[in-house]
Amino acid sequence: MATCVVPGPNNFMLMRFGMKHGRAVAEASGLGTTLSCVVWCALAAVGLAALLAAAPWLYKILRLGGGLYLLYFAWRLWSTPIQAADGADSPAPALSWRSAFWQGFAINMTNPKSVLYFASIFSAYVGPHTPVWVRVSAVAICIVTCQAWQTAMAWMFSTRRAAGAYARAQRPLDRAAGMLMGAFGVSLLWVFD
Repeated sequence: MATCVVPGPNNFMLMRFGMKHGRAVAEASGLGTTLSCVVWCALAAVGLAALLAAAPWLYKILRLGGGLYLLYFAWRLWSTPIQAADGADSPAPALSWRSAFWQGFAINMTNPKSVLYFASIFSAYVGPHTPVWVRVSAVAICIVTCQAWQTAMAWMFSTRRAAGAYARAQRPLDRAAGMLMGAFGVSLLWVFD
């Protein structure tokens, strides 16, 4: 659970979606994030760490793709038009459930923190002779923990109070979130090997 609460692209996206688009969109994003956790868990359970150790260029490609996607997402946040709090001006286009789901999936799939977390956990505790039931249990624990955190974040940041705070401070919050996403993206692209 501790790794879930470390601020990162997934958390910032989910907080923003909850405050700006409401609980359903935030939940959709959280479900997409959880699906990517399923993918990373499955890959880790079958030897992701060994694969990345044998072919470090795969990790570099993942890091490059993740960095570019985060820079794109940062640009989108930075350039988001302000939505009037009273709805008098033309509101920002609504984010669909499907779009939020796939954005949650993409952010987590391109997040090297996720790759490293699942690869390290599974390489440390799941070996070649580990029974299948232990592997399945480890994956289930990771998935339940991930979804529990995503649900809690969606509920916390989609309250009226959080939405009201976002409406009052949309421009600085979007710009700050854009800068953080951009910083995450640049850090992935500018890594000293």
